[in-house]
Amino acid sequence: MPRLLRAALPAWLRRMLRPAPIPVDWSRIGVAALAVGLPPAVGLATGGIGEAILISLGALCVAFSDPVSSYRYRLRRVGLTVLLGAVGFGLGIAAPSPWTGACVVVIISVLSVLASRMGDLWGAAGAQMLTFCIVATGHPVETMHDGQQLAWFLGGELLAFTLIAATWPFRRTAPARHAVARVFETAARMLNTESEETRTEVRQQLTRALNEAHDVLISVAAGSTARSRVHDRLYVALSQATPMVEASVALAHAGTRVPDPPMETMRTLARCLRSGALPPPYTSTTASTDPTPLRALDHALGRLVASLRTAKLADPGELDTGRDRRARFRVWREGLAVGRTGWLLAARMALCLAVAETIGLLLPLEQPYWVALTVALVLKPNSGSLFARTVLRGIGSVLGVIVASALLAGIAHGWWMLPFTVLLAALVPDTLSRHYGLFTGVVTCLVLLKMNQVESIPALPAVRLVDSLIGCVVVLVVGYVLSPLHRRPPLERGFADAVLTVSEYVSLSLTGMARERPALRRRSYRELAELRTTLRQRLVEPSSASRTAEQWWPSIVVLERLVDGATEHAIRIEGGNTGISLQRAQLIVSNMRSLARWLRCETSENATPSPTCVSERLSEIENELTSSSWPRPEDASPGRETARPAAERVTASSRSGTRNPVTPPSSNGVSTVNPPYGVRR
Repeated sequence: MPRLLRAALPAWLRRMLRPAPIPVDWSRIGVAALAVGLPPAVGLATGGIGEAILISLGALCVAFSDPVSSYRYRLRRVGLTVLLGAVGFGLGIAAPSPWTGACVVVIISVLSVLASRMGDLWGAAGAQMLTFCIVATGHPVETMHDGQQLAWFLGGELLAFTLIAATWPFRRTAPARHAVARVFETAARMLNTESEETRTEVRQQLTRALNEAHDVLISVAAGSTARSRVHDRLYVALSQATPMVEASVALAHAGTRVPDPPMETMRTLARCLRSGALPPPYTSTTASTDPTPLRALDHALGRLVASLRTAKLADPGELDTGRDRRARFRVWREGLAVGRTGWLLAARMALCLAVAETIGLLLPLEQPYWVALTVALVLKPNSGSLFARTVLRGIGSVLGVIVASALLAGIAHGWWMLPFTVLLAALVPDTLSRHYGLFTGVVTCLVLLKMNQVESIPALPAVRLVDSLIGCVVVLVVGYVLSPLHRRPPLERGFADAVLTVSEYVSLSLTGMARERPALRRRSYRELAELRTTLRQRLVEPSSASRTAEQWWPSIVVLERLVDGATEHAIRIEGGNTGISLQRAQLIVSNMRSLARWLRCETSENATPSPTCVSERLSEIENELTSSSWPRPEDASPGRETARPAAERVTASSRSGTRNPVTPPSSNGVSTVNPPYGVRR
């Protein structure tokens, strides 16, 4: 059956329907079950079902924004959501009339989109501000005045926030950290195994660990268009783990014993990847008489440690520790850039919500606010392909309505419905991270059950389905087909523009010119963020470019690391350090501009550049920039080698069955235009 589905469904549709392969986070599930599912039980026992529903609604606002991430990041994100969610709900219930409420919603929608350009924290909180502003305008509680409604809603938010804070003993880092760290742990366990039969089994586990880490990074971490430096460092580790894996497989196949220092380094790397700590410098322990696979493993570990240390030390937070508050504030302010795309997103959101609110007010709909709510949830910024979210929203609404109708028809209201409400509430955070269609189905069913506890309306599921489908049609017609954001240029052309912009920034940074550098850095990050958005959209849309879209992802990561490395050089130069030679800087910039010209030439002649070639060339340029760095005292280690000789590459990956997570085989044709110097076919 799975083979039949793979043959029948196109690749973009399979990507759209495939849930993200992430571990279950039980702490988030427990918080949602207690904060969202149990207040109705208290309401049934005390007779205050209206207050209980408002508490549950406030907790649901926080549950929508609770990410799969570290404990500290979760607290920051849900804390901001508590504040902005309460603001949005308060403005919604304060609207004196439906038309005034519609105007408030449109204004809040613009602020929500602009907030998303300030980063992931503000984007998530702004989205909940808009969502619950719409809910408040469409579903007021007539038995309570506005202040009481806001107080109970805020109480639900604070309840969920308190429960999240109480999960400190069960805190966990992001699943992506565990997935990448598991690669190093499994490789070390394979090298430490004596039995050949057990070694073969562990090697198969290593293959699964590599594939799982790749899927998690692509499916989950790549799901956010906001810049994630943690994700970038994990991608560095996974991409440069391939030579280590190849050498490890060759050593295990030959039965060669690996000395203790490399083994301990692999375990240390796994621990550092889990915790986010800086790995210690690596000292080479091999000699020229050692076997070639052992020297290849040593070189691979040295290069990997050096890359992780460079990526970690290139973070603005690490580089600016010696600067005063005014300088750090200036760096933060430079990162606030709305850009043309940001204003277009805001205009699209405002237009679609204006159309949805008008339809809801003019047509005789039972719950008209559901139309606008569907539009707001689908158009939420930093959430990937609009086409995919609209389709999945429709599918999820149908499934949710079917399940809710069956439960409402077969189970008595009141206490008998409570276990199902708690179960659905517990599924909200897991499906939120796993699959948008499943999440929509769970939330639709949960909302219908909760509304039925307040007021029994037999046709409520059908009403919800009709309103949701109307909202999906508004998004597809006004927000997708008629939007100028839908008519995107070819991915290669946008990538060429980004390479050229980054080359200009690298040129200014390496030559110590500070006047125009901040503006160009903002522009570089903005173009790369828009490339991420385009890439995610291509992965799940019915277009010819979806087949090779994933292969462009490593190149975007390398470009962002080039911007980080250039920023590091610029900050060091401002601090009085001597920069690299002018000749070497010109060579780096010239290679980047040559690559951009080649990409434009390929695109203009309707050819298809190989993403693998582009990724390899950018990696070479990054290595050139990294090797130009000054020696740091903490990096100094005698006898250390940072480059692995080409003659010592081990080709054991074919025996291990692992796939290269950075440069997967290209499925597209090779262009006929000669590439620039250094770009290999």
